[in-house]
Amino acid sequence: MKSHLLLPTTAVAALLSASAFAADTSATTLAPLTVTADEPSALDGLDRGDGRSGTLTAPGVSEKQRELARMPGAVGLVPADKFKDTYAANLEDTFAFTPGVFASKRYGQEVRLTIRGAGLSRGYHLRSIELLQNGIPLNDADGSGDFQEVDPTILQHIEVYRGGDGLQYGAASLGGAINLVTPTAYTAQAENLFRVDGGSFGTVRAHGEVARIIDNVDFFASLTGLTSDGYREHSKEKTGRFAANLGYRLNADAETRFYLNYNSVDQELPGTLTLNTALNNPETASASARTGNQQRNSRSVRFANKTTFAIGDDAKLDVGAYAGYHSLFHPIYQVLDQGSSNAGVFARYTDDGMLFGHRNVVTAGLRYGYTTLTGNNYVNVNGNRGALIQQSRQVSTTSTLYAENAFYVVPAVALVTGIQGINATRRYDTTVASSGAHKSDDADFTSASPKLGLLWDIAPAVQAYANVTRSYEPPIMSDLTQTLGAGTQFTPMDPQRAVTYEAGTRGTLGLVAWDVAVYRAKVEDELVNFTTGPGIPASTFNARKTLHQGVEASLVLDVGEIVMPGLLPDGDRLLLEQVYTYSDFRFEGDATYGDNKLAGTVPHVYSAALRYRSRDGWDIAPKIEWVRDGGYVDYANTTKVPGYATVGLEGGIDIVKGLRIFVEGRNLTDKRYVGSYTTVTTYAPAQENFYPGDGRSVFAGFTASF
Repeated sequence: MKSHLLLPTTAVAALLSASAFAADTSATTLAPLTVTADEPSALDGLDRGDGRSGTLTAPGVSEKQRELARMPGAVGLVPADKFKDTYAANLEDTFAFTPGVFASKRYGQEVRLTIRGAGLSRGYHLRSIELLQNGIPLNDADGSGDFQEVDPTILQHIEVYRGGDGLQYGAASLGGAINLVTPTAYTAQAENLFRVDGGSFGTVRAHGEVARIIDNVDFFASLTGLTSDGYREHSKEKTGRFAANLGYRLNADAETRFYLNYNSVDQELPGTLTLNTALNNPETASASARTGNQQRNSRSVRFANKTTFAIGDDAKLDVGAYAGYHSLFHPIYQVLDQGSSNAGVFARYTDDGMLFGHRNVVTAGLRYGYTTLTGNNYVNVNGNRGALIQQSRQVSTTSTLYAENAFYVVPAVALVTGIQGINATRRYDTTVASSGAHKSDDADFTSASPKLGLLWDIAPAVQAYANVTRSYEPPIMSDLTQTLGAGTQFTPMDPQRAVTYEAGTRGTLGLVAWDVAVYRAKVEDELVNFTTGPGIPASTFNARKTLHQGVEASLVLDVGEIVMPGLLPDGDRLLLEQVYTYSDFRFEGDATYGDNKLAGTVPHVYSAALRYRSRDGWDIAPKIEWVRDGGYVDYANTTKVPGYATVGLEGGIDIVKGLRIFVEGRNLTDKRYVGSYTTVTTYAPAQENFYPGDGRSVFAGFTASF
């Protein structure tokens, strides 16, 4: 048997040397690692949130942790407390200690986000991961996502459903789903909150919140403004964001909630560099970014409603709809001037009841999304519109039905079955300005994806699980509309399909908490991207057979009690938090690339923090991130990106009740490294594919709540 068909012994040794790996480290810094719940689970006894209960439409952190504990798979929860003492400006900052999630900054709020290699080679934006906000779809109907819509300052918590576990929200993708949850007046930190932070690279951010409950009505509103010069030349950023929700309790068993979001983002683009320049002169911008005055300026507004009905003591029904508009002015290799509308409806039913005398947990739902995008491509004249090149219109629809059932054959063991059905359509109309030639193309995709799993409550706070799921992903519009010559043309692509096997365990025992998952996915027709030139959107091809396998693990040790029991002041904690992700993604017998590694694969990522938290309201945590090597930049596997290690420090203190100050230092050794890159078929030294990581930086701020 070929050695790459098994998880490498290095990864297994790393697991064994750590003894056990942690449950969500995001959930381990506040409460003792002991079981205190009436119905203990593998996530109980960790971070029980802040104690604020939610409502029908918006559960609190502790309520959501209980729900996640019932799921037979790799799920996790990141409470906002995990990054409240940091300058969290994008999803890389929020997922720093989340196993299985790899997020690396390109510039500003644009990151490369991948789970289990899903969308690994994307040079921009997101695919293969379902983004939701408050349980409401955030992606476009074709499955693509935009990070600019996310404001980390207003997050209450983040739910991560890796791989097939995304079926909880109807996702049947290789990567799974991420649900970004914002506060309501019931779960907000205070009725009034004001935060200011800033520091290196001319960064200043101000944020304010107000929350009120008046009889059966509650509302929450926030406003955030940010300005930054950026680490690199030509990377200035200016953003303004508004978010609000209003809830109305119709009666004891029904509640409706309205959401409104507005985002204004102006971002200069620094472009990619050669490897030599990225490592030796990382602050510079690429020549094409400067001469083309490349930018990404967007405005977006989004309105949504979710209404929840409690049905008896155990069941709940969510129904709702959403609509939004997004405009984009994007000078890159050409000037892209676009406007898109996105709308949809959804319903989700959950029931934790009894069937034939046995506990039975049901989740079922449906979704329909519709997105239309109208775009004009112009010659880029120093960042301004030149001659019109092409006009286009894109229309995407996706209809989804899904269901998952956990039947407890005995009180401690549940058999899990599930299925997702999907129908997706894509249409692309284009007109060439010079000739007036018009062309229309379309495609449709239909499939069903089953799931089978097992959940075993080994002990009150220890679980094991295993499952096998099929995923099916139609190509997104940017896979189908590829840049050829001066224009963009429709290029047919096959849907990506995979079968993923997953097993894991999570729990707490005494002073140790862990979460370990291993997976192996056999992928067919993987949608693989490669860059043809600086600033040009990546092209896509179907890789007929690929393999994705890996280990996702976290371990938390209460080292204060393990090493020096009884010596710390009562109520103080000293925790060692560790996260390790091993990834092995490769072709299988490809006609061109054989068994080569997939470009963009980062094999080993390790993060650790030693966090001291005092009962007197202060904490401090030195941190390290280690990437042994950055993976191959090309599918021919000729050039690897160098690895790196960065060191940071964060801490905060409560000055008085309601007033907290915090300081964070990043990359304190000023290490020069590549944080992200675009992939190519075969690398040449003069190619510009690399985004440098930020240099040494320090941020500080305060939060006042009253």
